[in-house]
Amino acid sequence: MEGQESPDLVKTLRPYHVWALGVGIVLVGEYMGWNFTVAKGGVLGSLFALLVAGTMYVMVSLCASELGSSTKLAGGPYDWARLFVGPGAAALVGLGVYMEYIALEAADAIVVASVIQAIFPSANIAVFPMTLIVIAFLTFMNYRGVVAALNLNFALTFTALIAIIVFFFTNIAGFGGQWHPEYLISGAMPNGFVGIFAALQFGPWFYLGIEGAAMCAEECKHPTRAIPLGQQAGMITLLLAAGMTLYVCSGLVPDNVLGVSAYPLFEAASNSGVGILIALLAVGTLFTCLASANGTVCDSSRSWYALSRDHFLTPWFSAIHPRYNTPYRAVIFTMPIAIAFAFSGYLDQVITFSITSGLVCYVLIPFSLIRFRKMFPESHLKAKGAERAVRPFAGPLQPYLAWFTILLAIVIMSTLNWGYNYNLVFGLVFYVIAYFYFTWRYRSLEVHHDWGEDMGWPDPVGVE
Repeated sequence: MEGQESPDLVKTLRPYHVWALGVGIVLVGEYMGWNFTVAKGGVLGSLFALLVAGTMYVMVSLCASELGSSTKLAGGPYDWARLFVGPGAAALVGLGVYMEYIALEAADAIVVASVIQAIFPSANIAVFPMTLIVIAFLTFMNYRGVVAALNLNFALTFTALIAIIVFFFTNIAGFGGQWHPEYLISGAMPNGFVGIFAALQFGPWFYLGIEGAAMCAEECKHPTRAIPLGQQAGMITLLLAAGMTLYVCSGLVPDNVLGVSAYPLFEAASNSGVGILIALLAVGTLFTCLASANGTVCDSSRSWYALSRDHFLTPWFSAIHPRYNTPYRAVIFTMPIAIAFAFSGYLDQVITFSITSGLVCYVLIPFSLIRFRKMFPESHLKAKGAERAVRPFAGPLQPYLAWFTILLAIVIMSTLNWGYNYNLVFGLVFYVIAYFYFTWRYRSLEVHHDWGEDMGWPDPVGVE
């Protein structure tokens, strides 16, 4: 199909930008949201959710690294599904990515307002105006340019990560307040084995959105190196940060308080009684929420831009700013949707919708890899008279890990039945309707992949 006549996205990003985008979106999950696993399954349930969800995300990250470094397209999961699965699946995953990140941005805004209220209780700061200010500022940053936005993300994310590391090691050294091992016993499994399994529903919040690191591939200077390196470094960072977070919080905050807190790390720092740690974790919470919201604006706008560019939406959204080289209309459109989510004020409900949207993507991302491997079984193919790497990065044990990823995503999605069955039903109905609508809409559009011209590849196996 014909592309939009407009400037190209600027190619300037490096591996640390990719790391900053992925970790910047997700690190907020260590500062809030993950602790709802404790409300469901106690400390053991939270540990179980951390490990099972971590396993799924390692495999999702491997799939995203391979697909992102191969296709080098801004749409990320949307473009992978479009190329290797079909138009209905492409539109579905594009919409899923968009809603996942927009709901995550709204959750970030809610926590920012809650933390500011906790820091300045006498200031009578209204939540909704603060939410508007945060969302408007980050929208403007992404409007002006992706490099400035991700440089900001790098600084905010690095500071928030350092806060977790300092908190962990001061606690290990005995300077981070009185750690209570009895909390681990009393809050181990308050709801039995069913609660431990039900805790899986919030397990993805430790890592939700790490696949978004691959969505800036079209803007990377060397995507075949930047995407795998930044993506895998980000996943390792999150696994370590999740373990540190669970350790300090479970020993400083009783499970009945930890399971409902809007800001568990800040709560743990407050319980430590150490002033410098309280200040550090307050700053870390604010910074990581801003970094996450900043990254979600970047990724959700790229998904909306890709849908528009391929005429699933009006082409009006696919315009590139002539000066800043950003999909500025898609960026601006993230603002009213994020505000609508944030206006509800229910943190667990917003998080649940983001997780449901993410899990839909975690079924389709590995399935796209399975189809990619089947269509292009060789990693190097002859194209235009030269040897070309179709897969500059190839993950291990594929496609078997991809099939296992799909299984884990379905299992985790099923656990939403405990407490959030209406959310699960609404989310699935929403995406089923979207799938059939976009499949019907796409019939009027010409579908043809010129693999040689578009990707520099020969035709896939089975295509004459």
